[in-house]
Amino acid sequence: MTPMAANPPTKPPEAPAAGPSPEKPAEQKVEQKPEQKTDRFRPEMPEIPGVTSGARPSRGGFASLSTEQIVQSAAVVAAVVFLTGLIILRARSKPPAAAPAAADAETTEQSAPPPAPEPVIETPEANLAATEDQLSKPWAAHKFIFVKPVTQDKIDAMVIRLPNGSLWAFSLQAPLGRCELEFVTDLAVLASKYNYNAGHPMVVNPCDGTVYDPLKIGPLGTNTWARGEIVQGSALRPPISIDVKVRGRSIVADGIE
Repeated sequence: MTPMAANPPTKPPEAPAAGPSPEKPAEQKVEQKPEQKTDRFRPEMPEIPGVTSGARPSRGGFASLSTEQIVQSAAVVAAVVFLTGLIILRARSKPPAAAPAAADAETTEQSAPPPAPEPVIETPEANLAATEDQLSKPWAAHKFIFVKPVTQDKIDAMVIRLPNGSLWAFSLQAPLGRCELEFVTDLAVLASKYNYNAGHPMVVNPCDGTVYDPLKIGPLGTNTWARGEIVQGSALRPPISIDVKVRGRSIVADGIE
């Protein structure tokens, strides 16, 4: 038996015979489609074999809105939000209702004690001497009390309606002394008691017999005169005069000499 070589020669494989190169398939022409207006909010659908291209079905919702519609919607929403905020702000800024405030004021008034009445101080205007009805006729007379405005002293006084329509008011206290004067309308009394023949009523002092004439004006001093001239007696001056004024139907004494 013949021994086999340890490493038999190996024959390289034969290269395939060069032949004509296979022809490349012809490039298919891609049909150029007209440019379409792309929408950035609407992605392009991929082309699927077997599915014809055409109008895509419209999709509802946000994607189906155009840019102009979205802007308009956003403006409407912003306006609604602004108006709502304005209404809330005005509602918060309104003052509280007036009813509670009035109720609080009423409660405060009721709880507070009423103020004490001010003391009434008689003034010359408060001296009512008479009324027009009481002195409607000539020689009508009426007694009243005059209150001095400063000292508040009370003085008996009288007011007489004179024939010419004027008024004469005077103190019934004699100017010098404490005797009270009298108004005598009875002419016979004047003649018998006071020995004076008068043609009209007179004012007399029963203590010293002095007779004062209401129709005459007598002197008090230098350039000073007063009604009630002394026509008989030893008195030194006419009665003390009181100023009176007519206010409506009232005769008010408002001053004394």
